[in-house]
Amino acid sequence: MLSRFALKRGLSRRQYHNTKRNEILPLIGVAAIALVGRYGFKALQRMEQDKLEYEEYLAGLPTDGSVPNNPNNVPSQKVLGIDFGTSSLRCAILNDRKATIVEDKDGGRSTPSYFFFENQSESPLVPICGRLAKSKLFAGPQEVKSVYSMLAEAINDGDGKVKEMGTVGAGHMIREVAGDAIEKRGIGTIGDCECVLTFSPQFNEYQQEMLVNAAKSAGLIDPLIVCEAVGALIGAEFEGVIGKEAKANPCVVVDVGHSITHVSVVEDDALVCSESVAMGGETLENVLVDLLAEKFAKSNNGMDLLSDKLSLQRVHDAAFESIAELSNKSMCDVDLPFITADAEGPKHLNENISSGVLESAVNDNIKAHEGVEGDSIERVFTNLLMKNLEKSGKTPFDLGAILLVGGASRQPIFERSLKNAVGLMGGEDWASKTLIAIEGDKRAELTAIGASVAIKE
Repeated sequence: MLSRFALKRGLSRRQYHNTKRNEILPLIGVAAIALVGRYGFKALQRMEQDKLEYEEYLAGLPTDGSVPNNPNNVPSQKVLGIDFGTSSLRCAILNDRKATIVEDKDGGRSTPSYFFFENQSESPLVPICGRLAKSKLFAGPQEVKSVYSMLAEAINDGDGKVKEMGTVGAGHMIREVAGDAIEKRGIGTIGDCECVLTFSPQFNEYQQEMLVNAAKSAGLIDPLIVCEAVGALIGAEFEGVIGKEAKANPCVVVDVGHSITHVSVVEDDALVCSESVAMGGETLENVLVDLLAEKFAKSNNGMDLLSDKLSLQRVHDAAFESIAELSNKSMCDVDLPFITADAEGPKHLNENISSGVLESAVNDNIKAHEGVEGDSIERVFTNLLMKNLEKSGKTPFDLGAILLVGGASRQPIFERSLKNAVGLMGGEDWASKTLIAIEGDKRAELTAIGASVAIKE
């Protein structure tokens, strides 16, 4: 077998063996010195890097004799972070100090948090959850509910039926999404994981207890809870979106969900105060549905497209998809063939919708919306921000950051309106430094990620 030296030099076996020893030894010596020098240099580099990391670790140790956290305050065990939004469930798992979003069985990074019971008298109750339930939100004979709405209704739960159904539905969803994903990854079962659930700033102790009981029914042991706004900030720090200096100051979290927007002040990983308004992605969806129905009626002798349940479901599904498309485009096509029929034959819906027309209609809707203070989304944000600052006794310049999160926050109208509102509070330069709105899906996933890393060893 030829040596590496022979291969590199291109020498044949005959040439190599015919070379005299006193000629080849110096070459071998030079090669050995070069090899030792190369690996020695790399070893010194690694030692220097290890030294720096160890010094950073020592600098982070407490001086009061308490048990220290690990270097990055990240637990080494398996932890599930579960975020029940107003319309979607997102689940993150921390494993080997890495937090990743769990995909459901359909490959989605979020799962519609809707469910219904085909037979509410059966025992035990067996819910139909996720995308199938959402597809029957308007068209099905059963009453379809979101986990969030069931938790909200539980406040006035006289006979405990709402609590029972909400707990069963939420627990079933957790088991389907998180349990399946954990087993597929080969890291055990859902009972092997610790768990942190997020709860709305509006929820009282009774509603928080419902979430905990739902997680227990899914097989999780001693689940913990954290406020959504706090979880979002923890996730932002973990992902490097917010620095430690900014998070050391009071921060505002603006969470634009499907049906509700929360604006919260957080300080020292604790909720200080929060204000909420019935505005979000659902606002856009309902406005677009009305726009499409109005356009259809004009071209079809006043026919009411929304009176038929199946047509209503199809229009809502199309509006949901179109709004997602308009987050990246200025125009989209809505094409629904055979949407309905009359004595003359089948009818089709085909419309072009621009983001400008939608935004104008949304602001008109805000003006007419009872219980919403403001005549535009920008004004609503301004009022919510100022109310929170007044309640917390802070000024805009006390804030370390204003973080925009939530699934619906990816819509340009919400981001642009918040940016304008923040600019009015402290000027454009201050707004550009203070407002943090990261791109892509991560904005909607920070809360679940934060929940998964909220436990400190």
